Amino acid sequence: MKKAILCIGNALRGDDGVALEVGRLALEKLPQWRVFFGEDVPENEFGEIREFSPDVLVVVDAMSGFKEGVSEFLDLSDDREYIYSTHNIPTPILLSYLRSICKSTIFLGISVLLENVLDFKEGLSQNAKNSANLAIQKLINLDQSLKER
Repeated sequence: MKKAILCIGNALRGDDGVALEVGRLALEKLPQWRVFFGEDVPENEFGEIREFSPDVLVVVDAMSGFKEGVSEFLDLSDDREYIYSTHNIPTPILLSYLRSICKSTIFLGISVLLENVLDFKEGLSQNAKNSANLAIQKLINLDQSLKER
């Protein structure tokens, strides 16, 4: 089974880079997964993702709107009105396209405080680092459940 992660975020906007940290952790802890670093223009990776043709693709991005420190797999398939990210393509539209080229596409949202992504600054807050570790554990658990199938 081919598995991949698409990490979305901007490392120069503080906690917006939390998904990029998840990608770095995945390179170390999930070596059988291919990691794509879409950064703040994830559509640049679509060609490579299409060519790789994963059976499972997990899209990871920072988002606000729920309790800080929470990482959740979310179903955004029917929600096209709400813009979840600050990137060029609203997340539900991005996921809709990826679902057309990948057998299974899952969104993993990592909650961060909005004020920690508004300004240009490098580095993650301690809460975002903790959230990245929680998110990688969710991915490790997902990997285990995929192996059991």
